[in-house]
Amino acid sequence: MPLKLTSKEKLVLYGLARYPGLSDIDLAGKIGVDRSTIFKSKRKFREWEMVQLLNVPSGMGVGAEMMTAVFTRYRPNAPVEVRGKKLGFGEWVDHPHCVFHSATDSDSVSMVYSRSYTDFKRVFNPVMDDYKDAGFVDDIRCYHYPFSLTRVSWDSALAVNNTFNLGRTDLLDEPPIEEEAPEEEVKLTEKDRLALLAFVKYPALSDLELSRRTGISRPTISGKRNKFFQSGLLARQANVNWKKIGCELMIFYHINVRPKATAEEMMRIYSSFRRIGAAVYSYIQPGEIFGSFLSQCYVEMKERMDLEVKALSEVGLVEERPSYVIMPLRDLKVRKTDYAPMVKSMLEVETDV
Repeated sequence: MPLKLTSKEKLVLYGLARYPGLSDIDLAGKIGVDRSTIFKSKRKFREWEMVQLLNVPSGMGVGAEMMTAVFTRYRPNAPVEVRGKKLGFGEWVDHPHCVFHSATDSDSVSMVYSRSYTDFKRVFNPVMDDYKDAGFVDDIRCYHYPFSLTRVSWDSALAVNNTFNLGRTDLLDEPPIEEEAPEEEVKLTEKDRLALLAFVKYPALSDLELSRRTGISRPTISGKRNKFFQSGLLARQANVNWKKIGCELMIFYHINVRPKATAEEMMRIYSSFRRIGAAVYSYIQPGEIFGSFLSQCYVEMKERMDLEVKALSEVGLVEERPSYVIMPLRDLKVRKTDYAPMVKSMLEVETDV
């Protein structure tokens, strides 16, 4: 049964998704809800495990060159219970560089950070080949997004707004497409690396508690926190458990765009896919877009996608249908979002936090 939220709780959920880095005082001013309601709602959300606030690191800032989205379709003989018994399952899903994995019995979508294309192939090609040799895989596709070329839009607030029909006016404009990399190269000391890992692993802990865990003084922890967010090395994001608020389908898609499409044309395609469902996020690089959105009905989603793709093809922006994976949220068997192991591995932090 989906959770029943009050009108104010819906606004707080929206506020956490739209302004994940704000204090309760500042958030109250943004969404028009008093501080006590925000405090109570956030406590409920924690109890319900409905919102996960993340400190997400810059890929380039921690030494990764690219993110790879892996779409996999499995044969009927390979549900999660079967493929989970294979050694390669842990090597794939639990690999520290796999920061996201969502899977049903029939499909999975992974997001993997790598130091290079060669590094990705060295680590993951043997695992994928192992799955193929076992007769598990119908189809597997890898889409590579170099961080130096890729822009990311986190649209969770839009998804909350559309799901609850909030009609928020602060979403009228297109959200800015954020640069993934920090504006300037950040040279990290040993204490920087340890503090960064702590921020990513424990995003909700206070500077005092992080000081106790790392052995770094509280003022130094506070200063590094400010430096990392200001430089773009860290970004605050809200990860919503969409199933708990009654969403039915999560759709992951990848679409190829015609060569030499302008930035304005790429934004047009991005905006088109935002209209299909409640957009959650998008990764955009020249010639390609990978993203995810929510939908309540397959038929309606398919009709909207066909309409938007047809319109884009008529003006020559796309020549083929997008690849997509549809996951009923009630059928999810594996759900992982964890950047800390990747940070620890990439930065070669030997001390555990």
